[in-house]
Amino acid sequence: MTDKDRNEAGESVLNPALKQTTETVYDTDHVTPAPIDTASAKEGEGEGWPLIWLVVVVICVALTIYFLI
Repeated sequence: MTDKDRNEAGESVLNPALKQTTETVYDTDHVTPAPIDTASAKEGEGEGWPLIWLVVVVICVALTIYFLI
């Protein structure tokens, strides 16, 4: 039996118990704003994090060198 015969006979190729449905969970009628437009961070907030991560990395590298030597 070819794929064309299967489609005409109404059989599903892998699982005949499956039925075709239309997805209705996602709402495509309403447009939502981009995440950057609704972010709650203020100007200048979070600018210290790169410095904090730099300090953490330096401490971890120093501890690693200390433990290895």
